[in-house]
Amino acid sequence: MNKINAFIFRFFQRRQPKRTTRFPHYDQVRSVLVIYESDILESNQVVTDTIRRQLLADDKDVVLLGYVRKKEITSPVLPQSRVLGQRDHNFFDIPRAELIESLQRREYDLLIDLTQEPVIPLQYITMYAKAQFKAGMKRDNGLLDFMIETEPKNNPLFLFQQIIYFLKQIQSND
Repeated sequence: MNKINAFIFRFFQRRQPKRTTRFPHYDQVRSVLVIYESDILESNQVVTDTIRRQLLADDKDVVLLGYVRKKEITSPVLPQSRVLGQRDHNFFDIPRAELIESLQRREYDLLIDLTQEPVIPLQYITMYAKAQFKAGMKRDNGLLDFMIETEPKNNPLFLFQQIIYFLKQIQSND
């Protein structure tokens, strides 16, 4: 089934318009969308506490969007934080139309994809989210503008720290 879902994803990805990207100056980034794999209990302490707090301390507007493969989501749906589940996607892991519309209503300066393994529902979120610059772990799916080559870890904090480090260090001529 995963091969079929991946095939369908690539079909939708090919239909997306080409993006133009500019490497952001970290101090000029105002809004950040963080995409992550939620734990089964939906507590996500590392993301909600450490990562969110660091971005807020850097004066960024932060929206967290997680995903867990289960039907009933117990966490509240908030404007700045939400955990998605199987009910937010159809049988082929394609997001429901309402979710796509809500993603495209707002544009972000930076999208940070903290997924450690390919998760098709989150790849759709990364693809449909309106962000000027998208960063995450190195993958061959062509969704990200900036990729960190690292081994998957149990904790997304290392990947986050690497992305932020390089965004702060690299000076763009844009």
